[in-house]
Amino acid sequence: MSTEATLAAGTVVSYSLSIDTPAYTVLNGVMSVGAVGYIAEAKPKTTLADLTEKNGAGMKKAPDKTIKGQYFGSDTNQQAFLDAVDETARLLIKVEYPDKPNAAGTGTVAIFELATLGFELDDVTGEDWMMFTVSAKQNTLVFTKPVTG
Repeated sequence: MSTEATLAAGTVVSYSLSIDTPAYTVLNGVMSVGAVGYIAEAKPKTTLADLTEKNGAGMKKAPDKTIKGQYFGSDTNQQAFLDAVDETARLLIKVEYPDKPNAAGTGTVAIFELATLGFELDDVTGEDWMMFTVSAKQNTLVFTKPVTG
């Protein structure tokens, strides 16, 4: 078991336009997929008899999603993704992290449904790369832990 952190370089992001029968396509140019997971909000459950505040966990909530990437106007796979986002489609996103335990193994994989809210081409100056930003909400999540090959 390694106690070394893994550099995120080598992370592969793919998408599927079909929720029911996923067929993933690599999404080129992705710089960030944002936080992936769920966090429960604290819910107060203090009674009149309690002398200190008591809390419990409420429903888990996914973070707002922002996917940022380099815009490649002639990349047909990226354009298909952005067209679907522009139509506020539901997509599946697969993130394959590079934390493989050995060369033949697989790293952590996160697959989640994305409720897309649209995209923007980011503001540019003469020295900037053309970038896009997708806004969305994460609806589901399945994590697969690293496996030794």
